[in-house]
Amino acid sequence: MVSLTSGWSSKPKMRALYLSFYFGLFFLLAAPAYAYLDPGTGSLLLYAIVGIAATVLFGVRNLWHMLKGRVFLAGAAVAKGIPDIVFHSEGGSYWQVFQPVLTALSREGVSCAYVTPDAADPGLSFSLPGVRAFRPGGNMATIAWMNAASTGIVVSTTPHLDVYMLRRSKRVKRYIHLFHSPTDIAFYEKYAFDWYDCLLTVGSFQEPGIRELERKRGTARKQLLPAGCTYFDSMLGELARMPANRDEPRSVLYAPAWGARSSVLTYGSGIIDCLTREGIKVIFRPHPQFYVSYTALIRGIEKRFSGTALVEIDRGRTALASMARSDVLITDLSGILFDFACLFARPILLANSDVDPGGHEGEDLPAPLWDVAASRDLAYSLVDGIESLPGLVGRARSDANDQARKTHEFRDRSFYNFGSAGPAAARQVLAVLKGLS
Repeated sequence: MVSLTSGWSSKPKMRALYLSFYFGLFFLLAAPAYAYLDPGTGSLLLYAIVGIAATVLFGVRNLWHMLKGRVFLAGAAVAKGIPDIVFHSEGGSYWQVFQPVLTALSREGVSCAYVTPDAADPGLSFSLPGVRAFRPGGNMATIAWMNAASTGIVVSTTPHLDVYMLRRSKRVKRYIHLFHSPTDIAFYEKYAFDWYDCLLTVGSFQEPGIRELERKRGTARKQLLPAGCTYFDSMLGELARMPANRDEPRSVLYAPAWGARSSVLTYGSGIIDCLTREGIKVIFRPHPQFYVSYTALIRGIEKRFSGTALVEIDRGRTALASMARSDVLITDLSGILFDFACLFARPILLANSDVDPGGHEGEDLPAPLWDVAASRDLAYSLVDGIESLPGLVGRARSDANDQARKTHEFRDRSFYNFGSAGPAAARQVLAVLKGLS
């Protein structure tokens, strides 16, 4: 007899929903019908209704995704003769993560495929011997293609395998996650990596949290493969191709993080105002999502400083050019903090490092979280009121050499294979493939 919960019951989120459903069903069938409900009974009834609704909603959503996947798969061009290694990309912005690994495999004469939903993905036109790049269609068609893939290994940057739309194919032997950020796992949504077989880790700091979540959730022990952050390889190559700038960088790059922890939500244009009043040149680079979710705020800041010689707005594809022209970074807990530190080893002022890991993996991990502790270690100073900023910028500039030494030491002890993570990741993938045979 097949269990009603087979297939999902081993996953914590699904298990909770089913328990809510069965509890609610039992309560509704067993409870006598009286006109009066005391507060306790009313709470139980409300809980039951919410549980049933959540279960139905989750079931309908997954059924919808399954049906859409089959429809899109029927219309997707399924490629023939797929190699034993398939790289699955979410789009062109991830090309710099995959390119160093693909280049290393190509140099070794290894055949592989690169699958993307993005028609503008640079990987589709990047010629590498042995690498077959193609696009099954848009996002849904590509997910459907991946869910039916038949190959030895799939390498993907997409978290939540077998939780959201990207499902494990029965015809894939190993799933490997490739991290696209030099950070810990704490601020990914829950269950981000539970169903991967292997993780290409950025540094040893990721390992305790991964093992702790495995222990708490009873999930299979994953193979952790030391590799490093591959997009640093790409960024270092891009820096080397940039024209030499004879002028010393003397701008402050203000790049607030996205989300509730962002200092731009706290101060608005206050940080820029405070710096420009002292004649300090500022490059303002808001997270792209601000243009979607806080359009009025960001447009207001742009309008306020339009035509001001001391303020430049950066909306480029990457922050690399702005980082190269800046000698100080002001940010919150964010990915650009680690990029600026590792690539340039220049001073960082941390405007906001207070974060709530609620709803993320960090909620199930002991404090202190690595990202929070590391950002404080890398920062020259925490900002205690924006009035102190001009003075902090001046002191940070005068202590730049000492800060560079500390940053290099942090980078070397924290991250695997800085500048050569692509070849390291390629070796790990090949070792997994060899193990399959």
